[in-house]
Amino acid sequence: MSESKKKHRYKHAEGKRWIEVRVRSVQQLFDARDPAPFRDRDLDDDFVEYIVSSVSEFPLSAPLKLVIYVDEKEAKDLPKDSVREAIRSYFAYRIDMQKKELRKFLKRAQVFLAIGLLVLAACLGLAQNIKVPTPPGALGILKEGIVIFGWVSIWKPIELVLFDWYPIYEKVRLNRKLLGMEIDIHYSES
Repeated sequence: MSESKKKHRYKHAEGKRWIEVRVRSVQQLFDARDPAPFRDRDLDDDFVEYIVSSVSEFPLSAPLKLVIYVDEKEAKDLPKDSVREAIRSYFAYRIDMQKKELRKFLKRAQVFLAIGLLVLAACLGLAQNIKVPTPPGALGILKEGIVIFGWVSIWKPIELVLFDWYPIYEKVRLNRKLLGMEIDIHYSES
């Protein structure tokens, strides 16, 4: 999407891009299947997907504001501050879960790397002990195959350690952006 279309899709006011959502009831923002108390309840999947995809369209440094329009009066048992706190609590929980996932991923990658290095060392040691006659023939091919197998055994672990952790880290960064985003809620006056 071009920058000019993005500018028109989202309102720009107060130095921020506004991500606007309209719902009939504040309860629509939350997962009705979740039996947890209101402040600990999960957000509705469609609501989260819309916010995350909208925030993803902007650099993490771009100032954003979530504006929620509710077509009902503010309920005494669900004031604006409670709704804001519940939304922030949800994203804080997601950050915690993704950090745990990242730690688990990195630990698993380190274990795989250690196993891969052991396999590589064993293969190189085994290949060193194979005496290849001249001309090499099948024994030479076997020796080279063992060396190649050793190097291939660390390919995926190195990929995990160097690159595959980053998408999880990006999710943490995105959820931090969502957690820190200003949230404004407008209830209907009638």
